[in-house]
Amino acid sequence: MRLLRTPLVALVALGAAIAAHRLGSVEEVATNARQPLVAREAFDPEQLAEATIDRDGLRYRFVRRGGSWWQTSPVEHAVDGWSVRQFAARVMKAESVRSVDFAQGDSAALSAAGLSPPQGRIELVEDAPEGAPPRRVVVELGRRSLAGRAYARVAEPATARPRYEVIDGTLHEFALERDPREFRRRDLFIDVGEIDRVELTAGGSTTAIARSGRSYRIDGPIRTRADRQQCEELFDAIRRARSDGFIVDNPVELAVYGLEPPAASLVVRSGTREIRLRVGDPVSIGAQDRFGLLDGTSTVVRIPAAVLAGIAPRADRLIDTLATGVRAADIGAIEVAQGTSRLVLRRETDRWTATASEADAAESKGSVDSGALARLLAALTETRAGSVQIAPFPADRAVATITLRGFAGEALDTVRVASGVNGGFALENGDGVLRIHGAIDLPLSRKELGFAAERAAR
Repeated sequence: MRLLRTPLVALVALGAAIAAHRLGSVEEVATNARQPLVAREAFDPEQLAEATIDRDGLRYRFVRRGGSWWQTSPVEHAVDGWSVRQFAARVMKAESVRSVDFAQGDSAALSAAGLSPPQGRIELVEDAPEGAPPRRVVVELGRRSLAGRAYARVAEPATARPRYEVIDGTLHEFALERDPREFRRRDLFIDVGEIDRVELTAGGSTTAIARSGRSYRIDGPIRTRADRQQCEELFDAIRRARSDGFIVDNPVELAVYGLEPPAASLVVRSGTREIRLRVGDPVSIGAQDRFGLLDGTSTVVRIPAAVLAGIAPRADRLIDTLATGVRAADIGAIEVAQGTSRLVLRRETDRWTATASEADAAESKGSVDSGALARLLAALTETRAGSVQIAPFPADRAVATITLRGFAGEALDTVRVASGVNGGFALENGDGVLRIHGAIDLPLSRKELGFAAERAAR
């Protein structure tokens, strides 16, 4: 055994010498020291103005436009700014666990790390002050390694010596494996803000709703007052509307999806902005969801049926169901005409006075029951109709015409009343909308209003 030990020791020593000689001839030098992949002072993610990811032969470019972020390549679509900034923050937080220096021009070293050519490329551009060149960060991504490691190289800002880094594989997963569509926003009406007008065109008819301050009106297919609460809910639904996913980018033929021409279109105006959503065919036979496309984008999306139902206005559901839009406090006089009978009610400081007349008969002055008059005002300004119908006023069933006047005698509104419409009363004020009540406390006649003529002075 002692005779064998000496040759073995000699062989081990010889092997160590050969290995040392070979290591000395290798020009790569590895440094094990955890440090930021990109120097913290080299870039500020909060000032990010543009981000680009090159992978799979495509360039995904994201740019900031004012307060919004948009993807401009290979498609045009709004993206989530927070996600883009988080991506930049991931780049700046990435750490190198090992730096490997290599000789200038040694393409074999870069090729072995999957960096010649790189498997992906990231470029971040900072928003620079006017007149100053923007700062950039360019990171090239190489192949994945063992134990969750990967190779990367900072191409800009350039370092003093050629080297690449061994980093955690998280950045590779985020940049090379994540579906780029996850950056996109699914909002149908991006950053729409205060909505001024909505127009839905379908079947050759357009329903239009306009806002002025806190008041709303319907401009089509008829012109009438709109219910503020219903319109506010509609506008909120439009601001919240989201697609259910992305169907196809850059479609060759929009007609395949029923988008050229569209089955319907929804136009939303906010200030000087106009956003138009095309609504196409159902996504499949028997499905209620539909294809959609926002003008200015190049991606067909899926619009859920529930979302579409909430943002597609129906005029009959948005109409103000009150008989008049005049406030009770603004009414100074009421004229009720029934056939040849006419009753004029005037508001005084503490009471209402009345003047009654018939054709070819002298006027008689008197008073009315304050409770009955309160019920008349409530019926006109507070009581909502059970249903509405867009139809001409049935003049053959008219029972009364009510004219509301201001304190200076100016006409404020005129409400016509018909009976026997769908088993009840229909009230209409010249807008082509019948506001139908199954039952309503609407005192109109002298008797119902408690008219009492003044006694003649002796």
